[in-house]
Amino acid sequence: MRLSLMFFSGELEAKTGDQYQTILDLAEIADRRGFAGIWLPERHFSSFGAPFPNPIPLLAAIAVRTSRLTLRSGSLVATLHHPLRLAEELAMLDHLCGGRLEAGFASGWMPSDFAFFPDRYERRHALLFELIDEIQSLWRGGLHDARSGSGETVRVRALPRPVQRDLPVWIAAAQSIETFRSAGRRGEGVLTHVLDGNLQKLAENIGVYREEFAQAGHDPAEGRVAVMLHTFVGQDRDEVIETVRAPYCEHLKQIAPLARGLATARNRSVDLNRLNAGYVDQFARVHFERALDGRSLIGTPQDALHTIKVMRDIGADEIACLVDFGLRGERVRQQMPHLGEVNDHVVRGNRA
Repeated sequence: MRLSLMFFSGELEAKTGDQYQTILDLAEIADRRGFAGIWLPERHFSSFGAPFPNPIPLLAAIAVRTSRLTLRSGSLVATLHHPLRLAEELAMLDHLCGGRLEAGFASGWMPSDFAFFPDRYERRHALLFELIDEIQSLWRGGLHDARSGSGETVRVRALPRPVQRDLPVWIAAAQSIETFRSAGRRGEGVLTHVLDGNLQKLAENIGVYREEFAQAGHDPAEGRVAVMLHTFVGQDRDEVIETVRAPYCEHLKQIAPLARGLATARNRSVDLNRLNAGYVDQFARVHFERALDGRSLIGTPQDALHTIKVMRDIGADEIACLVDFGLRGERVRQQMPHLGEVNDHVVRGNRA
């Protein structure tokens, strides 16, 4: 089991520049405390997550300020990029971090995000794996067939050549069991979550992933599942809960508009205008109480270790500690010694 830091919404500071500085500071702390890695997302055209249109530049800044952290996109929406450009930029980042890069990829779900490539939206799920295969081929030095500005057919190779021979890949998976199957067959890692609170469903999906991974001939020891959990750790449980309750619930309310895009992606309709404020408030409160019951790292170090054991028992290898869910940067900094204590315990357990 390992712990990593994860950022998703971009609410740590009031100013964007301060937001980036806080992430850099937290990355340095995580690096010193021996965390496994750091995840940065890709988001577009929404105030929720606005500081993260591209994780690569910020990961590059983190690369030169750290020495041990694995740097991860969590997740690059491959369907919004040209594979040749991505291969080149990721190779640069691989050099800056000395081969510590791992790429998390997603198919995307918000229709408006596909303003870059509108024709890709309907095929985004299948196209995701096609694009990953092409990026991997370019990563290994393969040629890309293209047409030049003068209309000639050309074959080009992505440069610079990366440090690592193969690009370690994670696939973002929510509830679709087919995504878990595909990642397992391909021998790639899975980045998932338990936002709906259904631990049984998560365990089933992880089990299917493990089965597909082994049946495809991959070494079972190389399978990797990271579960994103909201995280705030302190010595006094009651104080932690009162500190987190309001920001967490407000965070959920901000996510609610994204449900329309997710519903569209799943061929469903959601009329957010029919959800009154009272209903949304109640939903947020209930969700928060469920998060405290083994579905988050909110509480004391002992509470966190209990949840980590639950996640280990259902097949997870890593907890991606989501720290930016409405809490300001100073609050997140305050929890780092306690979260570091949890990480120390986990690391010692791995060595035992």
